[in-house]
Amino acid sequence: MKAVVLAGGEGTRLKPLTYKRPKPLMPVAGRPCIDYVIRSLVSSGFQEIITTTAYLSDTLIKSIGDGVGYNASILYSFEANPAGTAGAVRRVANFIDDTFVVAMGDILADVDFRALYDFHKRKGGVVTIALTEVEDPSQFGIVGIDARGRIQKFKEKPSKEEAFSRLANAGIYVCEPDILDFIPPDEKFDFSKDLFPKLLSKGLVMYGQKLEGVWMDIGRPHDLWKASMEVVRREGRPLHRAGITSEGPVILDSSVQLEEGVTLMGPCYVGPSAILRRGSVADNACLYEATRLEGRAVVRKSIVLEGSVVESGAEIVDSVVSQNCVIEEGAHISGSIIGDDVTVRAGSRLENARVS
Repeated sequence: MKAVVLAGGEGTRLKPLTYKRPKPLMPVAGRPCIDYVIRSLVSSGFQEIITTTAYLSDTLIKSIGDGVGYNASILYSFEANPAGTAGAVRRVANFIDDTFVVAMGDILADVDFRALYDFHKRKGGVVTIALTEVEDPSQFGIVGIDARGRIQKFKEKPSKEEAFSRLANAGIYVCEPDILDFIPPDEKFDFSKDLFPKLLSKGLVMYGQKLEGVWMDIGRPHDLWKASMEVVRREGRPLHRAGITSEGPVILDSSVQLEEGVTLMGPCYVGPSAILRRGSVADNACLYEATRLEGRAVVRKSIVLEGSVVESGAEIVDSVVSQNCVIEEGAHISGSIIGDDVTVRAGSRLENARVS
């Protein structure tokens, strides 16, 4: 069975975090976002995968490789001129000869693709759209279905008054090859905005089905943190170690150095070669490879990416600190995004800032 993974987006709302790293490679509890999608596809029986790329494509391809590590075959389609989600799939039409799956590579999706595929085959429509229930429909494309699951209408990012449903398009589709004929070859064309309304207007049958598994958007920094916490809740374990105060689930690499007097309040992810000095606190946080918290440093509800150092008495709250940063002694960062290779000077206070 075949799948197309769309991984060409820039991750505009995550900038400056995505200046050097494409959105599908943003880490979620220690793994690139796209890794969850690919592993879920392969475990569901989809072992022939084509990945469409555009932004920072070399970085993406080097990270994923040819699929051998996934026990799959992964090919790539490079888009010099992005053609929209549907247009990108049309460009790889020669790869498609039967019912296929489309999945977004920049959404956390640890789901049962096979259950969705089987539902689609039983129903017999041209498309089945995976649905997920959301709190705020105004941030998503919503779908109205009847009692049989047949799709009746769509609305992209409705206002509060326009929202007729809390079932959102999850960016995962099971499709018949015939739909490719409805995608124009030489213009930007999206599934949700263009193709699906077109199919509905022509009377073609589409179904919606709620996903089984974990699905979360990572479009904004807070979303990235929430998704990471959800993975740790599911996969982490309590930590019991002498001299360490710990509560809640933790994912802790075996190479991490924890000094006595460290506090870990889960959910927490602490990656390879991280160092936490005496008196430091990680609370609902992700600390990536070779990060270092000096004494009395506090990271709360935040993400600190590879190689960054948080010096003594510094505090990071509700923020994301990118790679190879230095947060000097006594600095306070709140509600902010710090780009690669930035030094925040001792005693500084940053609130709701974006620094690159």
